[in-house]
Amino acid sequence: MSKTTGRDSLQLLFIVKSYILNFGQRIAIRQTWGGRTSLRSKTVFIIGYLDGINHLIKKESKHYKDIVQLNVSDQYDNVVYKTIYSLLWLSHGNTEAEFIYFVDDDRLVNPINIYDVATNNIGSAELVMVGYKLDAVRPSRHKSSKTYLSSKDYPFSFFPPYIIGGTILTNIKTVRMLAIAISFLKVIPIEDAYIGIVAKSVNIKFKHHHRFLPFKQSPFTLWNTASSPGYETTYSLLMDWHLIRTMNS
Repeated sequence: MSKTTGRDSLQLLFIVKSYILNFGQRIAIRQTWGGRTSLRSKTVFIIGYLDGINHLIKKESKHYKDIVQLNVSDQYDNVVYKTIYSLLWLSHGNTEAEFIYFVDDDRLVNPINIYDVATNNIGSAELVMVGYKLDAVRPSRHKSSKTYLSSKDYPFSFFPPYIIGGTILTNIKTVRMLAIAISFLKVIPIEDAYIGIVAKSVNIKFKHHHRFLPFKQSPFTLWNTASSPGYETTYSLLMDWHLIRTMNS
């Protein structure tokens, strides 16, 4: 991991939402895109809480010093709180990062391409979020669905446009505006749709970009992509990262 020295600020700060038991994923990320980059970058993992696991997390945190743990149960319905806390934490801290990338721990990231997308699409004074944008998505009303949302919790037929939550690229000005707005809006457990609702309330722009993949494609296209999902195993992440490095060189 590159560290800042003197007056140098980070070019990229990776905020990785990680499931608490994904120890292998975090190690693989540290050994690949989250730690081995020519950019001035830093990676922070946001995790929840599970009974009986805390002693292992303490060891991991002490060793790597890149863990932020929330006092919420680490389950799907609480993923939204990982993002909410990240926004509050960043907005209240002395964050000196040119760009901030919120990403899930099952994605393979090409940091150079992320930085290229950011510099060409995000001005420091802009309120903007870049990623894979979805429009006219209906909330699920099926109680058996993982993403079920009752009409009481969200009475509208469609969500506002939003960027899929596994991959949001932005700047600190936008982060601070989102952190202010979340104080005034009811939380729903659909994390990416909720951030879309918050962003709309303060007129943050969305920019769709094709280099953020919504599903896994051939690894031979990865050299030109910014971020790809589908890396739930450490082996696949390590293997395709090596392929990217080989193609780029």
